[in-house]
Amino acid sequence: MKRAICAAIAVLLPACAAAVEAPEEFWSFMSEEAANLTVASPIPESVFDSVSNVTVIDRSAIERYNYASVSEALQTVPGVSVLRTYLMHNIPTVRGALQEHYANKVLVMINNVPMWNAVTGEGDLDRVGIDSVERIEVLLGPASVLYGTNALTGAINIVLRENRRSGGGHLAGGLGSGAGGYAGKAAVSRAGGLYSWKDGDSSYTISADSRREDQPAVLFTDEAGAVNSVREYFGARTFNFSGRKGGGSLLINAASSDQNYLGNTLDLASGELFNEAKEMVLTAYSHDLEPSWGRLRLSAAYDWQRRNIPRDASDDIRSDIEGSRLTGSASALIPLRGGSYIEAGGSREYRNALRYLNYNSDTGAPVADNSMSGRATHETSAHLQAGYDGESWRFLAGSRYTHDSASGDNVSSRASAIYKFDAHRSVKAMFSQSFRSPTAFEKYFKSAPITVLGNPGLAPERTETWEISYLVARGRVFAHATAYRASYKDTIFRNLGNFTRDGTLEINKNFYDNAPGYHSAGVELQARYVGRAMRAFLALEASRGSLDDKNILSDGSETWNFKYIPEYTLSGGVRGDSGPFFAAANFNVFGRNSSLRRNIGSQFWADLSAGFRAGAGRHALAVRNATDSTVEVPEYVRLRVVETLPLYTGRRFEYTFSYRF
Repeated sequence: MKRAICAAIAVLLPACAAAVEAPEEFWSFMSEEAANLTVASPIPESVFDSVSNVTVIDRSAIERYNYASVSEALQTVPGVSVLRTYLMHNIPTVRGALQEHYANKVLVMINNVPMWNAVTGEGDLDRVGIDSVERIEVLLGPASVLYGTNALTGAINIVLRENRRSGGGHLAGGLGSGAGGYAGKAAVSRAGGLYSWKDGDSSYTISADSRREDQPAVLFTDEAGAVNSVREYFGARTFNFSGRKGGGSLLINAASSDQNYLGNTLDLASGELFNEAKEMVLTAYSHDLEPSWGRLRLSAAYDWQRRNIPRDASDDIRSDIEGSRLTGSASALIPLRGGSYIEAGGSREYRNALRYLNYNSDTGAPVADNSMSGRATHETSAHLQAGYDGESWRFLAGSRYTHDSASGDNVSSRASAIYKFDAHRSVKAMFSQSFRSPTAFEKYFKSAPITVLGNPGLAPERTETWEISYLVARGRVFAHATAYRASYKDTIFRNLGNFTRDGTLEINKNFYDNAPGYHSAGVELQARYVGRAMRAFLALEASRGSLDDKNILSDGSETWNFKYIPEYTLSGGVRGDSGPFFAAANFNVFGRNSSLRRNIGSQFWADLSAGFRAGAGRHALAVRNATDSTVEVPEYVRLRVVETLPLYTGRRFEYTFSYRF
């Protein structure tokens, strides 16, 4: 394994070692990061003067390394891992703070509009297909001052693609197959298209995507201890509309997905897998005004999500989970003298957990409402930030006050100081706090028969982080190094033991609880090189966490958050061009970690791709998981029989094409 890692790094080092002239080519490559970041501030900014730590994966990188999904692209960002649990796929995890089955510690947004389930709290990385993405902005660290609840450890902003000329667009598609794992073949297909129109200050873009993946079969031991061959699958269909006229902007996102469901009863994973279905609609409108004193933005958003899952091994009982969020907000930016400014705003959000209803799948008859019908809450918040932009220094400090009707009051703050040596080199010192209110599911859920219990007494979880970063660009090389220390308080997790709910003592049940505080420290390093015929990147993250949240289970096993986190993650890629031809390779490494009862060694996997451009067309052939690795991650939530889950398995070959018109 060490030899494989060293060999992969050795491929990249010659490219990264050279620093030559023509920096304008570098800034063309870094164009999105140079001027247009919006995830960390209402003022567009670059990575060098951003008041938070931000990494961007832009459209050129998506095409250069042939990423197949938003999740796959995020896996290359230092400090971000996309993991899974027994019941949920593609869970973004920032700096080792593990997500629950549903809980949203990382805020996911489309064009800066938050989207998450009002019942169970999770965001969804698959609401936008990769062919519709212009760039992905990743903010590492607490972000509640900007976005309120759920931006506990970071935020991911998926920016939709827009054509730069009127009446143009693109078509894209792909097919693939392969084999691996225990038995069977993998299969994948995807298709998408985009059309844009522009006339003066009016424009719109429409895009749509469809994707289906069937994984090779793997031998899986379920919670009853039965070993079966199972084949996981995933499919998604998405539609996006973004339009502008004058100061107004409209966003519409509609998505549906279906994927396998390993189950929430002991034997549901045996044999043929059942289906989980999702439907989601997000619509948002904002209007920018420019009064004499500054800028004013008025916004409104509505997010509706529905999820349908099986509840028993016969699939006779299913759960219908439906919720919505309605948000209105206003924010103002007021320039002052001498480079100072004030940014202030307020918001009101209504959350309606409509149902978590168990019903008979044959007759539609209700079976149990799980104590979840009509659970509505509202949240009101106000924030104020003051900043200064000088020639060499930049400062920002601010706070947000939030009142949640179910969880009480919270105040989160942040402060940043940036010194710019020049336009291409800076050092940052940052402090930030965040919180996350418990979801309706975590507070009130009560299954029938009782297997999982919500806890009405849950407190919001909180975190705070201290960071220092150094960024530099010289010639064709860009480097970004960060060291951080984070502390986590009242972390919400699923406990196992005796719990009293509604005056009744329940014995040895799963219930939601607040964990003792714990802390972590880590470093994040990334480097990029851009040459005339070669480009490369390298990203490393290493972290260590305390054992302050250690919990001893009834069988004597010990569990704590950082037990399940790799010692380090490493990713890299290299791309070469020769005339119309191109080739790329990228890799990922998970360092050693543990499941509940056993150790997991270091894991390595890599993708290869090559292709050519002909006129307006682009053709590529990729080998996904070229190493034919079975990459596994620990099951850290249910903590019963299942020790690990497959994240990647089997090698597959995939052909993709795109055509611009």
